[in-house]
Amino acid sequence: MSITVSKTGISIPVLSERVRSVDIFFGEDRVWSIDLLAPPALRKGEYAWPAPIVPYLVGATEVSLRDSGTGERIAEVQARFSDADTVTRVRDADGIPLAINKWGRLGKTLERGNSGVQLRILDRTEEVIAHLTQIGLRPFVVGGTLLGGVRDQSLLPHDDDADVAYLSEHTNPVDVAREGFEVGHILESLGYEIVRHSATHMQLYFRDEFGALDHYVDVFAAFFSEDGCINQPFHVRGRMRPDQMLPFSTVTIQGREFPAPADPESWLVINYDENWRTPIPGYRLATPIDTVRRFQNWFGSFHQSRDFWNDHYRLLGVDDDTLWRTGAEWILAQHESLRAPWLVDLGCGTGRLGAEFAALNASRKVIAADYSPYALERAAEQRCDRFSVHHVNLFRTQSLALPRQAGIDGPFDLIGNHLFESLGRHALNQGFRIARMALRSGGSAVATLYGRRDLNRPHGDPMGWAIAPAWFVERAAHFGLDAEIVKLKPRSEEKRRAPYGVRFSLAPDIRTATKPKENS
Repeated sequence: MSITVSKTGISIPVLSERVRSVDIFFGEDRVWSIDLLAPPALRKGEYAWPAPIVPYLVGATEVSLRDSGTGERIAEVQARFSDADTVTRVRDADGIPLAINKWGRLGKTLERGNSGVQLRILDRTEEVIAHLTQIGLRPFVVGGTLLGGVRDQSLLPHDDDADVAYLSEHTNPVDVAREGFEVGHILESLGYEIVRHSATHMQLYFRDEFGALDHYVDVFAAFFSEDGCINQPFHVRGRMRPDQMLPFSTVTIQGREFPAPADPESWLVINYDENWRTPIPGYRLATPIDTVRRFQNWFGSFHQSRDFWNDHYRLLGVDDDTLWRTGAEWILAQHESLRAPWLVDLGCGTGRLGAEFAALNASRKVIAADYSPYALERAAEQRCDRFSVHHVNLFRTQSLALPRQAGIDGPFDLIGNHLFESLGRHALNQGFRIARMALRSGGSAVATLYGRRDLNRPHGDPMGWAIAPAWFVERAAHFGLDAEIVKLKPRSEEKRRAPYGVRFSLAPDIRTATKPKENS
């Protein structure tokens, strides 16, 4: 058998039905796995390289195809991706191998390169379970952690985290959500670094001695709803009897015992499918759309597109914002109308635009705000006075506290360079509200957007999204804002995107309502 490898993808032969999943290796590093039961679409007879791998396709290496279940080599070939005299590797800055994970993103794998990480993950999992138990909850392992324990008595070699849930006593989603926030506050008080994905899902980050992310533990709420379903947002929902959950059984993972559902096999069928016993490293969770909508409406979704932007700013350089330079130059040209003592660069990315504003006014203080920690790391590299970075997540209403949390004590201006069209409907409203806050404070607000989608980018890529000007004007009016549209002169590569600028102002009735009353 033979395989063909190119800069664009890999073609593989027809394989025996017993081969359910294949791994692609560069040298001895697994970089990608393909679930042959639900493979990606073929393009010109080959499977296209996942986008996160493409930047690493430099130089040459041996590419091999292996059976995920047995590790058997099926075929190999010497592949050259460029003329560079280097070995092609997909590794992070510390030399740790990366592979496409179940979310289609690059992540550290447990099988290679990160010495002792499995033991550290198990240590932390035991610790988190102990803390959840101490505060009166009923924790147990779920997801890939449960799957690895039941099937192999170990962590999955292709996974990069641990999954823990607690079985809530509540059945009403409102009570479950309130409890989820309370649990998060308690864990934060214990010193954990938390990234919250929803009211009922949080990640606990654990870093190495240099501050880099080493691993994380997911913590979920699970609960029975009144319709007889077990729910574990964001993915698990199905029929299950209480006696299949309690009393908990135990599962052994690398010699350690962890609490598990009374009938773990039934849980795994709901979580995955009837084929859960077959190793499929390339397996992709496919949550039914009605389940997605149910959980998002019940518990929110505070993490949308954040992994995309994390990868964008982690993998690319500090000049990433040149992609939106047309918009940045138009916003800079508005500096005469942006004279407030404070300026908020919302969705700051690398912070370059905010730093340029700081240089234009020796007395202005600039707040660079974003929800991607990797973007904020880039922004923090801007070496200028009166410039600070702040985390803000527009998918949460608490983002409206940004001015107070940043110490703004007077009028402030707001700029948003290609922010609004990349937000999606859940966060867009917060963007309008903060623009309104800037205007009410006595400042100004301007933004830039694209009016047409980039059809060369996949639908899920926020860099390709757009908002038609007429719709934007109409939506802004719902928040008491007038939006003046200014067509921008696009660069050649932007002509089909129809970029435009926006100058916000308060609608007349809002201006009247917010005007201070004169003393009688």
